[in-house]
Order: sequence, then C-alpha cells, then structure tokens
Amino acid sequence: MAVYAIATSVMLTALFWAGTTKIFLRCGEIISMKAVIRMIAALSGPMTTHILARPSVGNLCALWPHGGCAIKGSCLLLHGIINACWAGAGINVTCAGHKILLYYFFYEENVTEGDCMDTRRDFIKKSAIIGTALCLPVSLTRQSIAACPDLKTHSPKKVLILWYSQTGNTQRYARLVGCILKSKNIAVDELEFQETDKKILPDYDFIIVGSPVFYYDTPDNVIDWLGKIPSIKGTPVAAFVSFGGPEGNQHNASCHILKILASKGGVPVGRDAFRNIPSYPTPKWDSANQKSGQHLPNAATFDQIRRFTADTLTRISRGETISISYEIALREGLRALPLIWLNKKAMNKHTVDASKCIGCGTCVRKCPTKAINPFKQAVDRDKCLACFGCLNNCPADAVVMEYRGQRLYGFPEYLKRNNITIMEPPEFKTCT
Repeated sequence: MAVYAIATSVMLTALFWAGTTKIFLRCGEIISMKAVIRMIAALSGPMTTHILARPSVGNLCALWPHGGCAIKGSCLLLHGIINACWAGAGINVTCAGHKILLYYFFYEENVTEGDCMDTRRDFIKKSAIIGTALCLPVSLTRQSIAACPDLKTHSPKKVLILWYSQTGNTQRYARLVGCILKSKNIAVDELEFQETDKKILPDYDFIIVGSPVFYYDTPDNVIDWLGKIPSIKGTPVAAFVSFGGPEGNQHNASCHILKILASKGGVPVGRDAFRNIPSYPTPKWDSANQKSGQHLPNAATFDQIRRFTADTLTRISRGETISISYEIALREGLRALPLIWLNKKAMNKHTVDASKCIGCGTCVRKCPTKAINPFKQAVDRDKCLACFGCLNNCPADAVVMEYRGQRLYGFPEYLKRNNITIMEPPEFKTCT
C-alpha cells in the first residue's frame, strides 16, 4: 500500500514539475519511442516489468489548442493496460490492437525555437515518470465503516431485482439472477427502473440493483432514481454492473450503487461486475477493446453470476455484510471531467429520419430523460445524457447521429454486420 501511495505522490510531483517548465519540443518534432521505454524500465525496475510486455513503437500527433500547433510526441503503447480514446476531446487514438496511455504535454506560451529550459533527456524522464505512475495497478482503497442496521431477514422470500439496460446486457444478467433465485423457490420481481414505483421497495426483503457503467460511473439517471427511494432499513442489498472494457471503473461504479442504498438503510451483502461485448457506438466499431469482447458474455460470465447470487444468499443466511470500498485509480478521477458534455459537443447531428421512422416509440421508451421526440424529429440536447439508447435500440435505423462528421450505427446493426449472436445461459430454456 505504501508503494502505491509513493507512486501517486511521484505522479503528482511530476505533473507539477512538468507543468512549470518550458517544453523543449518544437512543433512537429518526434521523440524516439525506444528511448521512452528504456527510461521507464530503468526507473521502475521489476515492479512494472509486466507492464512493458510487447511494447510497440509509435508516435502520437495531438492538436494542441494554442494556435493549432501540431505537436508530435511519444505515446506509450502498453499491452493490456489503458485504452484512452478521447474522441470527444479532439484526440482519437487507435494502435494495432494495443491499448494506449495518452499523457499530456505541458508548455508555456511564446516558446521560441531554441528557447529550451529542459533537455530532451529531462523531458523523456518526466514523461516516463508520469506514465509509469499512472500505469501502476493502484489498488489502494478507502473503506466506509459506517455501522449497518441489523438484517431484517436471514431467509429472503420476496426479492426485487431492479435493472437499467440499454442494449440488453444488464437485463440478461438480472434475468439470470432471477432464474437462480426462482429455482430456490424464492418469489422474484424483475423490474426496469423507469417502470417501477419507488414506494414498493420497502415491501421486499432483498433488493438487487443492476446497471451498466456509463462514463466511468453509474449513470446519472440511476443515481437520481435511487436517491429518491424511501427508507429500506434493514433490507439486504446487492449491486452489480455490466461493462464493456477492462478499464471502465466498474468496481467503484458498483460501490456507488451500494453507497446510495446503504444511505437509505440497506445492508450491503454483495457486489460484482460482469463484462460483456462493448456497446458504445463508434463509426467502425473496430477498436481493440471492441474486438477483445466480442465473445462475451460466455459460460465463465454466467458462472460468475451464479457465484455472485449464491454468495449473497449465503451472507444473508449468516448475517454477514460487506464493506463498501473504493479503488483509488486514475479512472476514478476521470469522473470529474465533463465527459458527457464533450461527447455531445462532438455530435454534430442527432435527429430522427422521418422517412425511416415507423412510429414504434422505442427510442422514447429507452431514453431515460425523454429527450427525444421522433414525431418532431427533435432531440433536446440539454436533457440528453449521450447514452446512445435511442441509436442502439431503434429497429428501423431511423435515429441519425453523426460523431465528428461520421455517421454512427447502433448495436443491433453492429451485431448483424458481424454475424454475432450473443450467448444465452441455459437457465433461460426453463425459467419463466
């Protein structure tokens, strides 16, 4: 734990250090990637040797806002570490199946050619320190230690599973949990958030909440909904999230749900995160993260859900609870960025094609804020959460969305074009 704390301190020091000196780079200059990798290896030693597995050589060109200056610098291509694809911020990075750590260039205005406070070696060293610190598998946690009320039951008979799902993944997982509980002769109601009366929650003796991860956190509409529920004092509660990429902050997102439920008197007894095929629309749906998750969910995913369900029941029967712990990680800090705003700024068109619309109302039902009006071919951009629910669920491909001038198509069309069939658990054959 001390190692991680030191690494975080080093990162912050390096950021301050780099930010208060003039950058030596001239526009268009290229730094050797090999030199950066050698420097990281020398600085980090065996602690991060695994991070450097299969590094590649490459360069990144980032358009900096000061005068439109194109600065070319090194990018760290670290196999299986971080996928930073900041299209909404004006930087779109893809690199041959590798995941990329994109670090920032700090410089002062009015830097003239040859006016260099740092040497090339100094700059590489600073960048390497920043990159190494950011890439450390930080697992430092802070735990909530607030006392929980006593469980109101040790043998739940009536369970509520609340889910929010845009492309069916979270709903699929909620349904499987429900099937498992029903096989144990437990009464189960599986309900979507938007169709549920909050007043009924105290009537249940076990509540499970499932949600996807949006923008490194639980979606705003889910947070707002849960924040308005009545007291559920003593009720066992569990949470799970679905996610499409390994660096989605899924642990903290599930903890966020539990924290809200605990604030209403719920007693945390379980949490987990289940990965699935990514459903975040991109123009070509061809990122490395997309391809790596095309086979999910699979049998192992469903086994994980079965263990999650069994473990929560076991804890309830024993009167055990779990603590709510948060990971201290870079992606937790990303939640503070205006990611939704950036994404909406990148959408130069978001409307409905009247010639294709069949008037089914699916987009309206799936929109958590009711921002879309297909009959007027209009979208209230202030209310829109950039969740892509309208695009990903329209059966007629009538939702028109352009992202930086490129037309997007939804999740069903992506599955069709790639001949992908999502696996279903065997329980669905017999469960009603």
